[in-house]
Amino acid sequence: MALRRFALVLLSACLAGPQLASAADVLDVSKLPGILLDDAVAVKEGAWHDSKHTAPYVGQGYVHSGTSAMPDSKESKSLTFATVVPEAGEYEVFLAFNGGPNRAEQAPIIIQHQNGESRQRLNQRPGPKGPASFQSLGKYHFPSDEKAVVKITNDDPNGIIIADAVLLVAVKDLPKLEKFVAKTVDPGDKKAKQQTEELATAPPFERIESTGLRTLTSRELDDLIDSTANVANPTPPVDDETFLRRATIDVIGRVPTEAEWNEFLTDASPDKRAKLIDRLLASEEFGANWANYWSDVFSYRTPQPELTFLSYDVPKQWIAEQLNNGVGWDEVSYDILTGVGKVADNPAAFYVGYHQADISRLAGESTRIFLGAQIQCAECHDHPFVAIPQERFHQMAAFFVRTKADVPWNDSTQIVVKSKPSGEHKMPESKQIMLPAVFDGEPLAKDTPDIDRRVELAKWVVAPENSLFAKAYVNRIWDRLMDRPFCEPVDEITELAGFPTLPEVHNAVAEHFVANKYDSKSLLRLILNSQAYQRQLPKGEDDPGQLEASAPEKMRSDEIFASLAVAIDLPNMKGEARKPTGEERFPPPPKSTQDLVRDAFGYDPSLGDQFRPQTMQQAMFMMNNRQLQAQIAADEGARTKLAQILAENTSDDEAIERLFVNVLGRRPTEKDVQISRDYLKQVDDRAAAFEDLLWSLINSAEFTTRR
Repeated sequence: MALRRFALVLLSACLAGPQLASAADVLDVSKLPGILLDDAVAVKEGAWHDSKHTAPYVGQGYVHSGTSAMPDSKESKSLTFATVVPEAGEYEVFLAFNGGPNRAEQAPIIIQHQNGESRQRLNQRPGPKGPASFQSLGKYHFPSDEKAVVKITNDDPNGIIIADAVLLVAVKDLPKLEKFVAKTVDPGDKKAKQQTEELATAPPFERIESTGLRTLTSRELDDLIDSTANVANPTPPVDDETFLRRATIDVIGRVPTEAEWNEFLTDASPDKRAKLIDRLLASEEFGANWANYWSDVFSYRTPQPELTFLSYDVPKQWIAEQLNNGVGWDEVSYDILTGVGKVADNPAAFYVGYHQADISRLAGESTRIFLGAQIQCAECHDHPFVAIPQERFHQMAAFFVRTKADVPWNDSTQIVVKSKPSGEHKMPESKQIMLPAVFDGEPLAKDTPDIDRRVELAKWVVAPENSLFAKAYVNRIWDRLMDRPFCEPVDEITELAGFPTLPEVHNAVAEHFVANKYDSKSLLRLILNSQAYQRQLPKGEDDPGQLEASAPEKMRSDEIFASLAVAIDLPNMKGEARKPTGEERFPPPPKSTQDLVRDAFGYDPSLGDQFRPQTMQQAMFMMNNRQLQAQIAADEGARTKLAQILAENTSDDEAIERLFVNVLGRRPTEKDVQISRDYLKQVDDRAAAFEDLLWSLINSAEFTTRR
């Protein structure tokens, strides 16, 4: 049902502008089975052109690659439709387009499915051969845990490529498609208009370019820290092993492999650290690591809805892609705040959808996460400590009052974010209508549509003149890399932060971030190459002073799991699903190994060190988990990393060194070697003795701490 509702609300032609579509233009796709992806939700690279020239079409129109008179018609471009199917199986894939003598004779189409990738060339000149404007592209198997992708490129198409929509229909539902009768809908009809309003999409993001902003070099950053923090006796830089482990954990979320350790330690070039940083930032693991961080930022304050369980796999994959591709955090935030549609099709809609469009939560979380301003205390009364009147909170809530979310049973990827056609927000007691306004700004007009409200909010949030946005992001990144935010708590940089640390440095780094178009990699590169980041930790209980050096930090749960995967090849085993019963109609999803690590070691990254406790649950997992214990085995027949190390190294000292390198990312000290030798002498069984040694390293505080 949710799939049909999503298809229905794609009828958005009447919102395209002053030109109104006629009843003969827009296809009524409300009775189409399957998953419909309009061109409005496709990811576009290069110049694609909107058109309504040839009817009928789905939604607001279709796109084409450009006529011969257009200078960008032959420039490289692609159009990607992607979704997660609700159930694994065989689907028939259809493309909607219109034919004509100037259409592409060889439109290149790539379909990514369970068995790999299929390529074909489609002749669009004769027009589609199927229901309405749809042409079959074949049948393919798709898994339910990875995206089904249909990608169109303009590699030598010999004509204009047309793309209107992609439709995926499960083979079992194909008889419903055969009964589909193509009709058009009258956009002037009141019911159709309401359906149209439900999925009005935000205009593409456009960055407001700023000039005259100052960028920093890492040396200039160090000089600024030294001068403002009055660093008298800084600690020296860390050794190569420590730097490799610290940077690898911070950038890609795991300890380095033995091969990476060998490569870095044998590199004699003077700029090896800078080169390592560039390699790490270029890794696909960079985006995945920081997507895990942002997933924790969002998820720890998002309650689970009834009858379903929130999965962040799809949003994390999307965030990782954005960060790896260098998409600015301003554009990512804009897409999140304005997201509409089904989460499986538009992962940016997860934020509003997972909060079930709750206006109070969205008001408080939007300012907390994106602006570092906590206004939630002003929901019921004026803020008790700072000048935040109650009206300010409810003006922020008014931005979301016309947003709604359809939450299905047991599959969060099928949550659909839509718009209500009417409604205004009122103060809880006085019932006074509160119009959307940002802090002290002018309110929007009454009856402003939902998407217009959220677009205005998103534009204000990410605007260069809004210093809170860049400073909030920088405060979090600095906290992750140095474990010492400029403002504490990390999600409060306004007056509530009290006395911020080194505001001159905070402002300068934020300006650098804006000047580099909010690119996360440029920000990390600046900090990672600084001497402040690369200094040794202070010895004993000495306080290093204000941001003189990094500090030890408890690793996140995903970093611990990824490090266990490197250290002992720990697999991510999926749990066994429970069947519904009379007492438990909707059992929770089965937990994987990574889920169990998260249960034990997970914490809200917006909270400080005091909220990252060491618990008995953590100790019991590391000591007794069956999957972990199986990877520590070294007996004959065990296919573990330890068994391989012992088979390849008859020398105990060599095996000890490789064990330390694999688990802790460093060579053992003389004391480490002596303690290990002494223990090996006490145990007759070499394999059992090394199992105990590995177990002790895995259970050490050093393994789960980033230093």
